[in-house]
Amino acid sequence: MRSYLYFTYAGYGFIIIAGLASMFSQMFVRSSYSKYSKISTISGKTGADVARQILNNKGINDVEVIQSRGGTLSDHYDPTKKVVALSPKVYADDSIASVSVAAHEVGHAIQHAESYGFIALRNKVLPLAIISSKFSFIPLFFGFMADNQQMFNIGILLLSIIAIFQLVTLPVEFDASNRAIKILRQEQILTSSELAGSKKMLTAAALTYVAALFGTIMSILRYVAIFNNRNRD
Repeated sequence: MRSYLYFTYAGYGFIIIAGLASMFSQMFVRSSYSKYSKISTISGKTGADVARQILNNKGINDVEVIQSRGGTLSDHYDPTKKVVALSPKVYADDSIASVSVAAHEVGHAIQHAESYGFIALRNKVLPLAIISSKFSFIPLFFGFMADNQQMFNIGILLLSIIAIFQLVTLPVEFDASNRAIKILRQEQILTSSELAGSKKMLTAAALTYVAALFGTIMSILRYVAIFNNRNRD
């Protein structure tokens, strides 16, 4: 009984740790975004201006920059439609945050145009990750309820696929940020002091992906700890 309680508490401990990591990473990125969204750049260029400038300079003429209807930090690059979709504030503002986010998303467009290796790998894992995120709970639930090792293993496998997708996503995101910083420096879109703020903000954003992977791993460890200990008892 004592052993069961220990592993049960340990299992919840994994979730608490993951939750705290996710919470702090989200707070960090929102705090950084809030800070640098209030500081205008010397150039006065908006996120949309910068995105179009970088695309033109890279000779990428088949990607459109549009204003999306999404909220804060909903900015993204859609390779199927070939659009860099920027949230209204990023699209129209000339802040360090807006310029940095826009350059980051264009970084993904450049990755796609140059056939960056991890993009192709992530796209291959994506369909499996989508299925896994929708159905992983089912075999885990029946594995626990019926004390069925095979069903439980299937659930853990599905969660592992999600973790693999998140792991492959990390180099994609970090590379896009590195590309953004390099371009913003080379094209003198931001000054050296502005670049320092840009780096901090993009680093904070990247940490949310690290926290997501960490959370998935903690979930796997929790389920395994509780299931194995129950069978042991």
